[in-house]
Amino acid sequence: MSSNYSSDPNKAASMSNPATPQSDRALPPVAPQPLSLSNSSWVEPASPGSGGGGSQRRLAAGIVLSGGRYRIEKPVAAGGMGAVYRAIDTRFNRPCAVKEMLDEFQSDSERTQAVEWFEREATLLLDLNHPCIPRVRDFFVEGGKHYLVMDFIDGRTLGEVLDKVGDVVGNNGARGVTEARARSWGQQVCSVLSYLHRQTPPIIFRDLKPSNIMVTEHDEVKLIDFGIARTFQTQRQSTIIMTIGYAPPEQLHGMPEPRSDIYALGATIHRVLTHHDAANNKPSIFSFPPIRTLRPDISVAFEQVIMRALSPTIEQRWINAGEMEKAIINLPSITVVPPTGAIPLQGQSRLVNPQTPNNITPSNPSRHTTTGPGGAYITSAIGFINQGRIEEAYAAVQQAYVLEPNNALVHRTFGQIFARRRPAEIDRALQAYNRSLQLNANDAETHKLIGDIFLFLRRQPLQAIPAYTQSLRLNPNDVESHQRLAQCYEDTNQLEPALREYQEAARFAPKQPLLHQKVGQLAWRLNQFPIAERAFVTVLTINPADHQARFLLSQVYENEGKLIDAERECSYVVPMIPAAQQVLLRIRSRLGR
Repeated sequence: MSSNYSSDPNKAASMSNPATPQSDRALPPVAPQPLSLSNSSWVEPASPGSGGGGSQRRLAAGIVLSGGRYRIEKPVAAGGMGAVYRAIDTRFNRPCAVKEMLDEFQSDSERTQAVEWFEREATLLLDLNHPCIPRVRDFFVEGGKHYLVMDFIDGRTLGEVLDKVGDVVGNNGARGVTEARARSWGQQVCSVLSYLHRQTPPIIFRDLKPSNIMVTEHDEVKLIDFGIARTFQTQRQSTIIMTIGYAPPEQLHGMPEPRSDIYALGATIHRVLTHHDAANNKPSIFSFPPIRTLRPDISVAFEQVIMRALSPTIEQRWINAGEMEKAIINLPSITVVPPTGAIPLQGQSRLVNPQTPNNITPSNPSRHTTTGPGGAYITSAIGFINQGRIEEAYAAVQQAYVLEPNNALVHRTFGQIFARRRPAEIDRALQAYNRSLQLNANDAETHKLIGDIFLFLRRQPLQAIPAYTQSLRLNPNDVESHQRLAQCYEDTNQLEPALREYQEAARFAPKQPLLHQKVGQLAWRLNQFPIAERAFVTVLTINPADHQARFLLSQVYENEGKLIDAERECSYVVPMIPAAQQVLLRIRSRLGR
């Protein structure tokens, strides 16, 4: 693990009388740095002269804390005010992260500020519940030191990911990650910022940057370092804590507000797409170059989303993070794919590479059709796929490609083959699907198949949402897409849109009891009991022997105050569902029986 990302233009700083930052100088830090948690390498602590202590003060492997509950395994990160260790929670025998505030400060004021940050982080995180925020498990003081126990996040910071895999080359030395990954990260961060800003009062993160955003192996985002986050103060200036290059003008003057985080997110996405150092902005630190001047492969629509977030004027940014998230979700599918190599066709070296620049936009492409010269091979390949005969399907679609290299259905079929191989060849499948969309961007089925990759193969439901949304925009009557989009929303704890999509699926497939069951369960969780009642009644109309649906209906009736109906339905299922006996006794008690 590492502390703050070394390639960030500047580190976080706390200031009392700031001057307008220039592109060639940074404001000096005069407060201890908040710690960033990541998972790549152990960074040696600062020297005594810089306010840090020597490594002999770090906890050794095997040390136990909190009455033996947490056993230290190894250090994973260190900063000026704290260290983070991987540890084992011996009560549950599971890994956790133990964050220690180091008492190595040069003044009482530094120590007071550090304790405030540390305790604020613990207090904030205890009250928050979002998939992109690590959970706090414990907070305690031992031996005069403060400790925070959190979920252990196995991943890397965005800065580290940029250094290792930011290999899409642009202009003037620019390089970065793919647009697809940047969209996914941006959407996830928008989601967690929207959640924070909706708190009462709103919580402003205040130091969003690549080193404070972690990414797991499944590309799931986790926001770290809440030590300097704080509630929105409208009446007075707050301590100025920021990282030059990621903070907007109002934060420089000690007046951050929720849209300050939106600016920081824009700067972060700009960085991971281009590797551009904001210190080089001209004429001021807030003048970011348009993304497409550095990365012309980025879509115009996505560039517009990010550059709007980067507006120095608050009123010109997105009105809130939720609106920015919607804009990202509703972006058109990515149609520009870097030329990363052809689909291998054994024995067909004479063929034109379907991904070469000269062949990306054919003048008269055939679309999803089996009426051309390769139609018989395409039909055979699809038949083989349906029978599970994947390699025979591959051989057939190769022959189709020889005859129709620009048929979108050929490339979609390649994608299905790669996705169904064991193990699945996910990257090749996505490459083939994207090529298919270059040839026919309006094919709903291909968008759905991309969603299936993220939902079922990569287990990344959040990243599947844009693909399913686009598929439904093109084919709004597709039951499968509604159901799978609903599953994505449910898996990411977005219950209201999940309920809406399950209702749409049930509307188009009214005889499928599972869909009505999902509607009932979600409506119940959302306390929308009339909807839940109708859904469970529908399930029982289709299948009167569904005891689980009847048991759930009895409890819905109880919540609606329809106790006689609740007693009737519950009494039916007691012989089949033992847990129903206790519910029945409770209902009868309420009835005075």
